[in-house]
Amino acid sequence: MKNKESLYKSIFLGPFTYLRPSVRTEAYIVLSLLLCQVAMLFVTKSFDSLLILLASLLASYAAEFLNKNQNYKNLFVIIASTIRGLVIGLLLPANFPPLAVFFIAFFVLFINKHTLGGFANSWINPAAITAAICWIIGVRFFPAIELPGTAFQSKNIALILIQNGTFPLNSFDVTVTNFLNRRLFSLFGVSIPEGYFSLLWDSHASIPAFRFNLLTIVSSIILLGTDVLNPIIPTVFIFTYGILVKVAAPFFYDGSIFQGDVILALLSSGTLFCTFFLLQWHGTTPFTNRGKFLYGLFAGILAFFILGIGLSPAGFAFIILITNILSLFIQSVENHFLKEFTNSVLLQQVKAVKEGNDA
Repeated sequence: MKNKESLYKSIFLGPFTYLRPSVRTEAYIVLSLLLCQVAMLFVTKSFDSLLILLASLLASYAAEFLNKNQNYKNLFVIIASTIRGLVIGLLLPANFPPLAVFFIAFFVLFINKHTLGGFANSWINPAAITAAICWIIGVRFFPAIELPGTAFQSKNIALILIQNGTFPLNSFDVTVTNFLNRRLFSLFGVSIPEGYFSLLWDSHASIPAFRFNLLTIVSSIILLGTDVLNPIIPTVFIFTYGILVKVAAPFFYDGSIFQGDVILALLSSGTLFCTFFLLQWHGTTPFTNRGKFLYGLFAGILAFFILGIGLSPAGFAFIILITNILSLFIQSVENHFLKEFTNSVLLQQVKAVKEGNDA
């Protein structure tokens, strides 16, 4: 009897294990990392941005819970709505009217959910299309950084923007920079100028997604390390965009070859944030590794032509929307080849069975 009881206790009712995190676990991880961005807004007392976040969150909840068929008690529904609301709010400038944010986000999410299905059923990124519409309606609220003509001849455009105050220095920048140069970079015989750590820590951009690049880099390591993200798309995208900025960009403004400022390109325009939090939105990417490679490649090429060397306030939203459309064609090709492969395998099996019966 005791042996029977111990046997029953040892039986595991869930015999299968995930090869990667479940969608629910992925949502928990993404939400935790987004909340770190929100926490930094509290630390830096960015109350205008927090108000925008509140408006986008309320809009996301309202659009979700107006669905009569939705199970409101499902925690995942709340988490998914929270992620959408936070991402939308982080993509909008602090001076955008909160009431306008609420109505634009609400109508976009409501229409998206009832026409395309929402979450993984939607082939288009709802946060990106909301940000794009906000830019179209209120372009004057999105910051525009103008560069002097001579700046394009420099290989360190980011440093020029730091020196002219476009990217302000944090109070601890000098101390940290000196420490890194003395303890780390001196080992390699190089040094970094003052201001780059400030650009990493907090660029003070009016759009929150553009600000905390160091936090976003740490988040990307967690997302890749926990298999929440497939590394193919971000790797191919960053490599493609970086190479084009480094090599091809100088030709457009009579600069020196291989002198494009990759640091500025990656640390402005919300490039890192959008790469790791938006580019692989559920339901919008191809399934196969080849498809993911093409998706990242197209996105990198588009980024070069839309973002240029960076400093674009809303360009990445349009990159995502265009790649979402391209993804449909890639997935169509994937399905075609998968169907052909499946049919060929089935025909071989049927033929083998017939030959066996005839024998």
